[in-house]
Amino acid sequence: MLFGLPAAVRVAKAALAPLFSEDQLVFWAGMLLVVGFWFWRWRHARWGRFITTIEHESLHALVGMMTLIPVREMKVREDGSGHVLFEPPGHWLLYLAPYFIPMLLLIEIALIRLIQLPATLETFVFGAVMGLSLLGHLRQIHPRQTDFKQAGVAFTLAFLPAAFLLCYTSILHILLGDHPEQLLAVLTQWLELAWKDVGWAWNQITSIRT
Repeated sequence: MLFGLPAAVRVAKAALAPLFSEDQLVFWAGMLLVVGFWFWRWRHARWGRFITTIEHESLHALVGMMTLIPVREMKVREDGSGHVLFEPPGHWLLYLAPYFIPMLLLIEIALIRLIQLPATLETFVFGAVMGLSLLGHLRQIHPRQTDFKQAGVAFTLAFLPAAFLLCYTSILHILLGDHPEQLLAVLTQWLELAWKDVGWAWNQITSIRT
């Protein structure tokens, strides 16, 4: 995945391009409003930490159960702290899933679509929930996370940035109303670009040797 990071950046850039138009100004307005409130008041609010911790620990538990790892306890406290206890050994996906899978954002998008808001208001709300999800995820990514040590710091550094970009790129395609097949196209495009990058890097290495 380390070689896949430049490809993930290019795929994300292509997905963002349609948002830089006058039709999507409402989307950016919703996102900027949330970012402003976040740094003004919400950043230290207990409810914010509580919600992100529920999502975080739920993903640990769900991935554990889906990969047949017995989950013994899940606890989320009012101050925003929490933990999940499971029978070892764990694996990299169990430890890292909460840092790149925006589960709560997907649920919010589904609910917003079900409500069938007016188009302009829906776009504004999509921008707001996208901004809130990004802030919540980015706040959890820091060197003191014990999950990164459990998964392996080197592996985390190699895997997480590209995985994070690809997941949010897929979310952008969902928000833009693309068909589900487009999500597979995103992964295919990334694999093709990453393979080309690996080939380029290999050619550079072999040319130095000769």
